[in-house]
Amino acid sequence: MLRHVFLGAAALALSGCANHQPSKDGAMNLPGFMNRHNTIEMQRPTLPVTDFIKWYPEDRLRYGLELDYISGMSQRDYLFEEPNQELFRPMVARALKQAGLQARTAAGARYALQIEFTDLDTDAFGRNFAGKTDAIYRIVDRRTHAVVYENSIGSRFVAAYPGLNERDASLAYDVSAPGVIGAAQAFGAFTLYEGGLVELWNNNAKLQDFFGGDAIDEVSQAGWNDAYQSYTWVTGVAALSGPALVLLGQMNPLNYASLQLEPRGEHAGFTKARRGNLAETGMGARSARKRANQLNSHLLAQSLTVFLLDLAQKEDVRLTRLVACNDAPASTEDIIEAVRQRARVVSDDCRLYGAPDTSRGVGITAYQ
Repeated sequence: MLRHVFLGAAALALSGCANHQPSKDGAMNLPGFMNRHNTIEMQRPTLPVTDFIKWYPEDRLRYGLELDYISGMSQRDYLFEEPNQELFRPMVARALKQAGLQARTAAGARYALQIEFTDLDTDAFGRNFAGKTDAIYRIVDRRTHAVVYENSIGSRFVAAYPGLNERDASLAYDVSAPGVIGAAQAFGAFTLYEGGLVELWNNNAKLQDFFGGDAIDEVSQAGWNDAYQSYTWVTGVAALSGPALVLLGQMNPLNYASLQLEPRGEHAGFTKARRGNLAETGMGARSARKRANQLNSHLLAQSLTVFLLDLAQKEDVRLTRLVACNDAPASTEDIIEAVRQRARVVSDDCRLYGAPDTSRGVGITAYQ
């Protein structure tokens, strides 16, 4: 009984919060609800890409690397979602190819990349999933066996659990709307038929003679009472069922334990993080398995990105700076700044700047 009372009160609170801003602000401070900081972060776009890590023909490692081995990491995950080589190896291959490091043929693979994880710790239970990795990245010359590069790279990331928020209120009303609308339509059709068409037919002898027919028995007061009561119950239950279902969804244990209960198929799953691969926190999915996959993907992508940045610095490889097209007002200043920092320069799509501006501006009414 107490559980039903709690769910009913919570459902009514969720319904009220949807239309009252002070209630929304107050709900953000309650346990289980998304706080104000995360609510704002969900609305903010990710920061734009500013630089690329790429090796060019004059760089000695260009098209010269091949992955040798990965140690300290399981080949695959088993009972829980965890970092594994089935997820990581495609990420390594893609990063090396995009950076211009991946050897195009076996004969061209003069250097071997070895990755040894010394620390690999990720959460599989709870709300906010946190994780960290430490790995030694080593590049070895296959001909001389000399170590060309070696360093320990760490990564940290937190995939936050999305608490109750206004999207849940919207979903609750989307769930209940079909029942409310359907009940209103049914009651409206009943009222139109009984209170309109039947009355018109029974009180119009000429109409009965023209079509040929007798008077129709009208619904009794008891029938009208039943219709009113049915309409009230359906709309009332439908209005509360949506919020109640949302709240019951919070009790799903699969939101808090990343169990492998679905068919496997490892692929990188990224959530929106403000600074992309270098971000240390981001809003994850509500499903624990998806949230754990997002945690693992960000951790491993961050580890690779930091490794490539460090390798580029050690090899004196300049970053490629992305600037606006020459037609953009600030392009010249950006190019000058990039040259000062010894960065290469590439521009974005200039075709987007050539489209004519057909907008007249924002309309206003200036009459008093």
